[in-house]
Amino acid sequence: MQIENDYNQTNVKKSSNITKVLIILMILIVIAVIAIICAIMFLQKKPLTISVNGEVTQLSDDTFIFSDNGKVYISIRDIAQKLGYEAHNGEYKVDTEDTNKMYIEAVDGTETTSFYLNSTTISKVAPDTSDNYMNITIDEPIIEVNGKMYITSKGFTPAFNSLFSYNSSKNTITIQTLSYLYNYYSSIITQLGYAEIDKDFNNQKAIIYGMIVASKENTKKYGVISVTGQEIISPRYDKIEFIENSQEFIITNSSSKVGIAYSTGETKISVSYDEIKVIDSDLGLYLVKSNNKYGIVNSQEDLVIHMEYDRIGVDTTLYPTNNITNSYILYDTYIPVMQNQKWGLFNTQGQKILNTEYDDLGCIPKNIKDKVVNNTLLIEPSKIVILQNNGKYGGIDTRGNVLIPVEFDGIYSIISAGKTMYYLLYNGQEYDALEYIRLIKEQFGISDDQDQENNEQENTNTVQDENTVQDTNSVQDTNTNQDANTVGNETEVETSAEPSNETNSESLPNDSNNAPENTENNAE
Repeated sequence: MQIENDYNQTNVKKSSNITKVLIILMILIVIAVIAIICAIMFLQKKPLTISVNGEVTQLSDDTFIFSDNGKVYISIRDIAQKLGYEAHNGEYKVDTEDTNKMYIEAVDGTETTSFYLNSTTISKVAPDTSDNYMNITIDEPIIEVNGKMYITSKGFTPAFNSLFSYNSSKNTITIQTLSYLYNYYSSIITQLGYAEIDKDFNNQKAIIYGMIVASKENTKKYGVISVTGQEIISPRYDKIEFIENSQEFIITNSSSKVGIAYSTGETKISVSYDEIKVIDSDLGLYLVKSNNKYGIVNSQEDLVIHMEYDRIGVDTTLYPTNNITNSYILYDTYIPVMQNQKWGLFNTQGQKILNTEYDDLGCIPKNIKDKVVNNTLLIEPSKIVILQNNGKYGGIDTRGNVLIPVEFDGIYSIISAGKTMYYLLYNGQEYDALEYIRLIKEQFGISDDQDQENNEQENTNTVQDENTVQDTNSVQDTNTNQDANTVGNETEVETSAEPSNETNSESLPNDSNNAPENTENNAE
């Protein structure tokens, strides 16, 4: 009996102890929950602190949006003025107030950056220059909230040439601009073993990516180091240029030969060319020059276009209303080349689309009375490149179809009430170019969404050996029986206020028994 009593007493004590432990645990859990709630409330009540270049500043409450996934979005317009930019609606150098687009201009004139709603691409260019736009891919698309365009903190860095960080525990945002970073690292560059940081603006931008282009005092040679002082490219080059969108470097040796180095310091393209330029970082295409001849190589230094051309690319300053962002690649498709004063076209895979037998690309109208007309290289709505030969003009589309035979007296655009209209000139009469192209496509069954042929060919540097590009009126027979008539015999352009929009393809240069020529497989 005594044993049984002892056993019962022991169980009672254990049960009492367990109860005490459970009570203590419940109390601790309640305390923890209260602490968490208090912490959340504290953080919510704690005001956001914004520091720009070490100084606390104030911005409107909706300048920053904090998403549930931890991302921070920044209002482009609100932050622009604080960082030395002016913000505008629309597209840079285009007369439009399109609210789906905007751009910012640095007050010091160094750079302009363009933004496009729902796009992961931003475009940067040095203003008032003929430089090509540099496209940079950002992590998330530009979004719109309450009529304002927002960019993520990661996209903010290349867009504003500034570093951004957010400390959630302190509810603090820190922004450091490029000028601030440049001055800071210039003050300590000697401690890193170099004399000074290169002052070139593009090279300064390497700093926001953790790299510094700097020179040695004794040799005056340039190298690249990390912001912590680790050597990336040894200081033995006469010149180094930072390429922001690929984060590579153009390096020039003592023999004035140039090449490309990775941000790791490894050589990507040998230092053996007279000139080199990135023409498309996404495609990995580089313009190279050697012995006064130009060609195109890819990232593996394979020749895409042989170095046998006198010029590659067009002069975009001649065609300001076309808003050409890349003078080397038109419509992301065609690379214009010139040899012996004759022009032709390659595609980006290295296939010859047009032989070099055209006098020029584009049209600079002459003798157009009583009208303000624009030089035109591209009919952009139809993706047409204008061809010129023997004083006549035509056009080729991005599939290699010569939709406009090279028989017109002029092709140009007129801007009226903010709208761009394109016209064909033939025997003194003006015709709506877009309507003409529509009729030609309809007549020969060419759809707008037709896939380009040969885009998936594996051997991109080999084209079929055919005869030279055929005359635009002597292609495949489509068994139609209409005759091509001509229009009136007037020799001057009609100068009525409203050009006629009625276009009849039968009255314009087009052999209706033949389809528009496709040149993709006809080039030599």
